[in-house]
Amino acid sequence: MRLFVAIELPDAWKQALQALQSEMQAALSTDPRTAGTRIRWVRPDGIHLTLKFLGEAPSDRLAAVQDALSIAIAAPPALELALGRVSSFSSRRAPRVVWAGIAESGAAGRLLRIVEQVETRLAAAGFPRERRGFTPHLTLARLPDDLSPASREAVAEVTAGFATPAPAPFTVDKVSLMQSHLGPGGARYERLASYPA
Repeated sequence: MRLFVAIELPDAWKQALQALQSEMQAALSTDPRTAGTRIRWVRPDGIHLTLKFLGEAPSDRLAAVQDALSIAIAAPPALELALGRVSSFSSRRAPRVVWAGIAESGAAGRLLRIVEQVETRLAAAGFPRERRGFTPHLTLARLPDDLSPASREAVAEVTAGFATPAPAPFTVDKVSLMQSHLGPGGARYERLASYPA
């Protein structure tokens, strides 16, 4: 089972991010540096805020994951999230993921505490801690590995010029355990459980 822990988004956010993706696609198709560039856009209904990626886990570990999450998220998170800036993650070979961030606010510290609780409980259940620092983000697009560094840089430059939409902030009352089903049309996500239950 390919598992991850996430905060699911309200429909208004998904619609706003879909509009942003459409604007980006139009700009990329008209810029001579990026016209015709292959980009894998995340389906708007699948955009979410990942708190912890567990990866492939045997089905007999599912109960341990659920027990850990029921302790980590024992009460509703009750934190308010707002959209932040557009940016990209880079590797040594230039940008590879285009994303929208979560605005820094009073909620940022609380969000990091929730992530730490999830990490701690899942580490106790035998899942390694994430080595990289947590950057709250919503993935909008992934750039194929075979894309040249120059093309990646151009995509990052065009997309970074966009202002993020401003749907109303929303209050997080649950965290979800999700399963990713990979297929030819891209990943499909299924909620297995929500916390608190």
